[in-house]
Amino acid sequence: MHAKSPMFLLFLLTLLLFVLQKPLFMLYNADIDPTVSVSDYLAVMWHGLPLDVTTSAYTLVLPWLLLLVAKLVPRFPLRPLLRSYYALVSLLQALIFVADTVMYSFWHFKLDSTVFLYTDKPAAAFASVSPLFLFLCILAILALTAVYGYAYLKVTAQAVKSSRKLWSVLLHLLLAPLLFLMIRGGLGESTANVTKAYYSENQYLNHASVNAAFNLFYSLSHQQNFAQEFQYYDTAAERESLLQGIYHTESTRPDTLLRTTRPDILLIVWEGCAANAAGCMGCPFGATPHLDSLAAHSVFFSNCWANSFRTDRGLVSILSGWLGLPSASLMRLSSKSESLPGIARTLRQAGYTTDFWYGGDIGFTNMGGFMLQNGFQRTHSDKDFTAAEIFNEWGAADGTVFRRILADWQTPSPQPRFTTVMTISSHEPWTVPDYHRLDNEIDNSFAYTDQCIHDLTVSLQAQGLWDNTLVIILPDHGALSRPGYSFSSPQLMHIPLVLTGGAIRQPRRIATLMNQSDLAATLLGQLALPHDDFPFSRDVLSRDYTYPTAIHASKTNLTFIDSTGLTNIDLASDQIVSSTETCDTLPHAQLRARKARAILQTLYLDASRR
Repeated sequence: MHAKSPMFLLFLLTLLLFVLQKPLFMLYNADIDPTVSVSDYLAVMWHGLPLDVTTSAYTLVLPWLLLLVAKLVPRFPLRPLLRSYYALVSLLQALIFVADTVMYSFWHFKLDSTVFLYTDKPAAAFASVSPLFLFLCILAILALTAVYGYAYLKVTAQAVKSSRKLWSVLLHLLLAPLLFLMIRGGLGESTANVTKAYYSENQYLNHASVNAAFNLFYSLSHQQNFAQEFQYYDTAAERESLLQGIYHTESTRPDTLLRTTRPDILLIVWEGCAANAAGCMGCPFGATPHLDSLAAHSVFFSNCWANSFRTDRGLVSILSGWLGLPSASLMRLSSKSESLPGIARTLRQAGYTTDFWYGGDIGFTNMGGFMLQNGFQRTHSDKDFTAAEIFNEWGAADGTVFRRILADWQTPSPQPRFTTVMTISSHEPWTVPDYHRLDNEIDNSFAYTDQCIHDLTVSLQAQGLWDNTLVIILPDHGALSRPGYSFSSPQLMHIPLVLTGGAIRQPRRIATLMNQSDLAATLLGQLALPHDDFPFSRDVLSRDYTYPTAIHASKTNLTFIDSTGLTNIDLASDQIVSSTETCDTLPHAQLRARKARAILQTLYLDASRR
C-alpha cells in the first residue's frame, strides 16, 4: 500500500488505535501485577502486533470493496458509506476496548463470547457494580467513539479523493492478496489465532497483548455449546453409576519404579508411533529397533492406548491428563485450556524448570499458548533455529532439535529439569535428512526418529547426564501411514509407553490397561506429588487402580476397552459397529458402550463449565 493511499492511511490509523489500547489496558489493570515494568509494556505492544495487523486488515475489507466500486462507478456515494461504516467501527472499537479493559479486573480473562451468556439477565450481570461505575464506562465509550470517529472522518475525507485512473484500479486490485495474507496471519502453517500473541509465562501479559476485538470475534466464530453435545443420560446418578470405579485420583502405596523422587525428566512425544509402526507393539517392518531394545531393557507399558487421533488432542491428554474430544480441540480454545491442569505447572511448583521444544510452527493449533498455560516457562520452536536448520515445510528435523536440547542440558541446573519435546520427522511428507536405512519412506521416517532417540540417549550417558534422568517416550496418536487403516483401527490406538534412564530401578514389563492421559497421575505418583486436579488421569501403579479401562475418541468413533473386551461406537448413528470379547461369559458390548457414553457426556459437561 502506497504511503499516501487511502487504504494505507485507514490501515495505519486502525493499527495505531489498536496498539495504543494495550498500554491503556495495562495502566487500568496495573493492580493485577504490580511487578510489570516499562519493558513489559513495550513487549506487550510488540507481541500484540500480529493480531493487531490481522484485525486492522479485517476492517479494511469493506472499504477496499467500496473504493473499488467508486473507481469503476461514476457518482458512487462513497463518502456517506465510508463515514457510516467507520462510525460503526468507532463505536465497536470503543465498546469492545472499554468492556474488555474494565471487565478484566473482575474476570481475569479477555472479553469473549461468554459475555453473551448474561445478555438475558442484565440486572444480574451488573449487580456487583455501582451506577457511577456504569456511568463512567458509558462516558468513556462515548468519548472514545468521538475520538475514533473524528480520526476516521479526517482519513475518509482523503479516501474519497481516490483516483479513477486505470493504473490506480489495477494497483487497488493488487491489494487483495496483501489483505488476505494479513487476515490469514502470514504464509506459515498456522493461521491467525489468539495465542499468536502469547509470549510469556505470565498469563496477564499474554492477555494484555491479545487484540480485544480479535479475541471476541474469534471466540464467537469458534464457540460451541458443549453442554448440548453427546447428552445420553437424563440424570447424574445414572452416569455416576456407570462411571463407578473408572476414575479416581488417589496414589495408594504405588508400585515404585524410580530410584529418586526428583529426577531430571525428558518427555519425548513421538509423532504417530503406534502399533502399526513400533516393533515392540508387533509391527514387523523393523523401523524401531532402538525403541524395541529400550522396551525390552527398561520399563515398558505394553497396554497403553491413545485418547485421540490428532496431535492437538494427544498433547492435551498427555500434559493435562485430559481425554480426547471428538468434536473439539481444547488446545485451540485458549479460554478453556487455560483452566486445565498441567504436569509442567505441578512440577514448577515442586521446584522444576520447564521447557517445551518443537521444531515447527508453535502457533499451529495454538500449541505455544497452550504450553505456556500448561506451566512451561520457555517454549522453543522453528523461530529458534536458523534457516539452514529448517529441513522441510514442517520445520527442523528431530536430530537438529535433539542436539539443541542436549546442548541446553549441558548447562548445569541447580533445579531438576522437566523438558518436553514434540517430534516432527515421522509425519508427512515423511522426508528426513540424509538417512536411508529402509526403502519405504514412511518406515524410514520412523527409523530416523528412532535413531535420533538412540543418539540422544547415548549422548546423555556419555556426558554424565543419564544417572539421575528419567526419559519418557510416549506417542501422541497413531498415523494413517498405510492403506487399510482408519482412526478406529486398534493398531492406531494402541501405543507404546517406555520409561528409561538412570533413574529407573530395574527393567519391567507392565501389561496393565491404561490411557496416555494416565501418564500425569502415574508420573506424579512416582514423584510423591499431588494430582488431585487431574480428574481423568489415574495412577495405574496405585493399589486402588482396580478397574483398568481405556477410551479413544476420533471425529466419527468412540472406543471403550476393559478386561471384557473392546467396543467401537459410530457417533453419528450411536450404534455399535464392532466389538470383541475377551471372556467366556455373555457379551458385554452394550455395557461397554453405555460406559463410553457416560464418560463422553461427563467430559462435555465438564468442558461446558470451563
